[in-house]
Formats: sequence, C-alpha cells, structure tokens
Amino acid sequence: MLTVDEALARLLAGLGETDVERVPLSEALGRVPIDAPLISAHDVPPFPNSAMDGYAVRAADGGMIRPVIGESRAGGSPARAVEAGTAVRIMTGAPLPDGADTVVPIEHAQERDGVVTVAAPPRPGTHVRSAGHDVRRGDAVELPRGPLTPSVIGLLAAMGNADVEVRRRPRVAILSTGDELRPPGASLGHGQIFDANGPALAAAVIEAGGDPRLMDPATDDPAVIGERIRAGLEDADLLIASGGVSVGEHDHVRGVIERLGTLDFWRIAVQPGKPLAFGRVFERAVIGLPGNPVSALVTFELFVRPMLRAMLGLAGDGRLRVRARVGETLSKDAPRRAYLRVRVERGADGYRAVSAGGQSSSQLLPLAWANALLVVPEGLSATEPGASYEAILLGAVA
Repeated sequence: MLTVDEALARLLAGLGETDVERVPLSEALGRVPIDAPLISAHDVPPFPNSAMDGYAVRAADGGMIRPVIGESRAGGSPARAVEAGTAVRIMTGAPLPDGADTVVPIEHAQERDGVVTVAAPPRPGTHVRSAGHDVRRGDAVELPRGPLTPSVIGLLAAMGNADVEVRRRPRVAILSTGDELRPPGASLGHGQIFDANGPALAAAVIEAGGDPRLMDPATDDPAVIGERIRAGLEDADLLIASGGVSVGEHDHVRGVIERLGTLDFWRIAVQPGKPLAFGRVFERAVIGLPGNPVSALVTFELFVRPMLRAMLGLAGDGRLRVRARVGETLSKDAPRRAYLRVRVERGADGYRAVSAGGQSSSQLLPLAWANALLVVPEGLSATEPGASYEAILLGAVA
C-alpha cells in the first residue's frame, strides 16, 4: 500500500493548470486570478481629495478668519480656486480645490455668516489624500495568491477594472455507484438508501473551487459504469466515482478503469479510505473513492482537494493546521495514518480536540459536527491522553 504522501505525489504529478477566462467583477468572488501582476491604468485615487468634512485652505495663511468662497463636494462641479486668505467648504472624498494644500476638519473650525474661523495654524497636507497615494498609474500590482476576496475585488474596481482574468474552474464529473442508491427525496424500497455521496462531493468540489457535474447514480453493472465514465469525461477535467473500489463481488469501478484506460494505484495506508483507485481514461484523471460517506469525504479532502487547487495554480490544500491536545483515547489501525473527526476549541493554554462522535466510516453525523481532522501517525494504535497532534481545520474554531 502507498503512504498518504506517496499517493498524493502521484495524484499531483503531471497535473496541468486550467485555461484562462475573463469574468466580470460581479462574478469574480472566489475565483483564482492568474499569477501575473496587474498594471494599473489609473491613479487611485485619481485626484487629490479630502479625508474629512471641513474647509480647504492654504496652510501658509496660518490661523485666521477666512471668507468661505465656495464648496467642493464629491461628484460636484469644480470649486473655485482657494486664494490667499480664503476657504472652500469641502466634503469627504471631494476634490481638493486648486490653491489649497490642507483641510481643516469641521470640528476644528467655526463658520458664521459665510466666514470661518480657524483656531490653530494648519500644517500642509493635513487630511489630504494625494492622487495615487494607494496605487499609482503604471504600478505593477501583485494580487494575493488565492481566491479573490471582496477587498481585492474592491481594489480591482477602484483601479477601473470591470473584469479580471482567472483560471477556469476545473470541471468535475461525480458518479455514485451502487444498486441500493436512490436520490434524496425519493421513496425507499427494501435495502435501499439515499445517495449522500453525490450531493456531498458536489458541495466539496464547489468549496475547493471546482465546477461539479453531478451524474445520476450507476448500478453495480460494469457496462453501465463504463458508459457513465465515458459520458462524464466528455466535458470534464476529471471524474470522481464513489463506491465499487474494494474487493467485493460487485465492486467494478477499479476494473472498469483498467479496462478503459490505465490504473495507477488502488490502496492507500489511510484511515478511513484504504480502497481508493486512481487511473486515467482518455488521458483524464479518474478517481474511485470509497463508498462509505465519511471515507469518501475524508479522502476527497486529502487527495482531490489538493488536485483541484493545483489545477487552479494553488499549492497545498488551503487548510489551516494547528497542534491540538487530546484528553481521551481514540483507537485507530496502527499501520495506517488516521484522520479522526474531532471538534477543536481554543483555550487559554492552546488548542484542544475532543471526539465529534463515533469514528465509523459510515457515520456522517460526527463528521457534520466535526470542525477538524486529527492526524494520528502510522505506528500508533490510539491517541495518548494529554498528547498533542496535528489538526486540519475544516471550519471555525470556538
């Protein structure tokens, strides 16, 4: 069996990045921009403006009584130039009138009958935002590596960009297999269950930055599975199948991958999720995840999520990791690296982790309550109370 690290290295080997497309800023949240500087075509802000409501004056005039000769407001007509001994009433964000070099806040001045009294001599440049003080025209602006956030989109808009070049979301076909599967909301017959893997994996693909293509479940028939895989790969960068990858009489996914293409590996020393098949069909990646819902989602997190991010030009899995202390004994299979479902909380003495519930690979409720995966290394048969382990954070920490 491959180790987790060996399997991940083979999954990532040879993966190319998706092509580039241009999207409007209204659709850019969460998209990954190309790794290239953006040359600003404009100063941000484009003109000197006021940081306060107050009066635009000449600092050289000192503290004195000045007639108010006009007003400058954001988006309004140009104000009169400030001449010696005069002031222009100005609003936050409004252009600084010609001749003025400073702004006296309204609370530091007193206006009466069109005349303003400035108590203290102002200093040049006070409360004035110079043109380009945020970004200058011609600057090469490096965007943060990662999905676009509201603040980055705001910066792009302030620079005058209506759209942005991003990596296309990887298209992921998702196929659940099993005679027993029924779509959620349908009536169940004898021995049937709802397909939890399809919707869960589609959500995981979206969270990782991909574009899921959820297919109808396939029965445990090699011909049906083969036809679905071929159809799914017509318009997908990779295909995820769940179920049918172990050694049971009705486990056909691994054999179909071998028949249609090539099989790279199918077992990993990981808990949960040992039976995981990876190969290529029509030169596209096909991953067979275990059928148990927890195993499917945990192995997606460990192996498929980094693949999708690599296709977007991003490294790693994008998850935060902490060291968390465990106060209980949680059993595991000694030869395999385990990823136990826990809740991590932060206290005065650091992070601590408690079991989110049962650790069976078929129990979704504990995984739904978990906000982290506790990584317990190979060679251990259980956690040691009081010891600290790496925890991969999946959600917010209290």
